[in-house]
Amino acid sequence: MTLVLAVYLFIGDRNMIFTYNKNIKEVSICEETDFRTHHIFERQDIEGWIEDYPDILGEEIFILTTEYDRFDKTCERLDLLGIDRDGNLAVIELKRDDSGKSLDLQAIKYAAYCSTLNFSDIVRIYKEYSDQKGNPLSEESARKEIMDFIKNEEFDELNDKPRIILVAKEFRPEVTASVLWLRKFGLDITCVKITPYQIDENILAFESNILIPLPEARDFVIKAEHKDAWEQDNSLTNKSYLDFYNDIIDKIKNKISYSFHSPQPKYYYQIFTGIKSVHFEWSFHGRPRNSFAVELHFERGNRDFNTKALEQFGKLKDIVEKETGEKVEFQPDWGKIRSRLYIQKGEGSMTEELKEWAVEKMVKFYNLLLPEVQKLK
Repeated sequence: MTLVLAVYLFIGDRNMIFTYNKNIKEVSICEETDFRTHHIFERQDIEGWIEDYPDILGEEIFILTTEYDRFDKTCERLDLLGIDRDGNLAVIELKRDDSGKSLDLQAIKYAAYCSTLNFSDIVRIYKEYSDQKGNPLSEESARKEIMDFIKNEEFDELNDKPRIILVAKEFRPEVTASVLWLRKFGLDITCVKITPYQIDENILAFESNILIPLPEARDFVIKAEHKDAWEQDNSLTNKSYLDFYNDIIDKIKNKISYSFHSPQPKYYYQIFTGIKSVHFEWSFHGRPRNSFAVELHFERGNRDFNTKALEQFGKLKDIVEKETGEKVEFQPDWGKIRSRLYIQKGEGSMTEELKEWAVEKMVKFYNLLLPEVQKLK
């Protein structure tokens, strides 16, 4: 079996991949290429990649449909329609190589069309899409899959401001300037750059990077853009989440070796493991809130990885139950492709007793399961 390591490098104005063949101890250079040269097409190829692996977009997106053309009084069609973890619709538009001068305007038009959709509409849209893919669903099952994906416990109905995600190999200055300007007015637009490299005659590699907002500044940019709106909309519920998670972080920070980040005004808090898309989590459940859980999530854009990873923890079930004194629930088919295991307390009120339970159980959960997590690749 041939073993090859790959390293991405940026030199001057050129992007390159250096590959290292461990069998013959030889370094090779793979320079950047384009999709057109290799007959890679937007709809037949790139759209399918994102449909199957939404992680290419740099975040978790639930794909609702592709090539959607059911808009009133027009036959135009958008590339992909999805929904994010917070329950925001995401209009995804693709260009194979160059974004052109009007990709942003095209996507804004589709976002305007989608702004009138309600939750019942997207349940129907997803059901039809799933039926066409050979996975027939009832409306109830389609609704459940979508709701299982959405992490926002306060979600009730779609808002009228869909997000926009633009994907291309190159973005023209006309597009990036417009995107940056529009973001100042609260329009959530992301630019994702995908760059192909030729490994050999038959194999292409490609990398995906978020161009706007820059990943290293993403949290700051989003906070700055939404500061005024957040201050005005910082409801009592949001403040309660902040206070709750700040309290339990203070209680646990000297009990496990982890650098805790500041909580957001959300119903959940994630503790990262260093393994991609695998994390521990505290989370409230129910609408209205009726329970609280300590969890371990497997959320990679690969169902096989998630289910197989979860299976590895079956051997620890008895030990975890004995140490925590709680029943461990396993969900291999949680949402569309994710998996998780968790213990929960049937209490939705943010009491001191619940805080103590959250700390005690997470310490045991974390210490028992982290060594097994670190074996994952």
